[in-house]
Amino acid sequence: MSLKTKVSRTLSRATSDKTELNRAVLKWKKQFDEASKVLSADRKKKR
Repeated sequence: MSLKTKVSRTLSRATSDKTELNRAVLKWKKQFDEASKVLSADRKKKR
């Protein structure tokens, strides 16, 4: 399991009943996804 997945799942379990924190978790998940796309694009360019 990747670090991103582990963090997302842990935060989502910890904040399931708190709507403000749920929004924060979703925001962080989006940022993780964007960073992942950028990093994978950089790897492809280096090849």
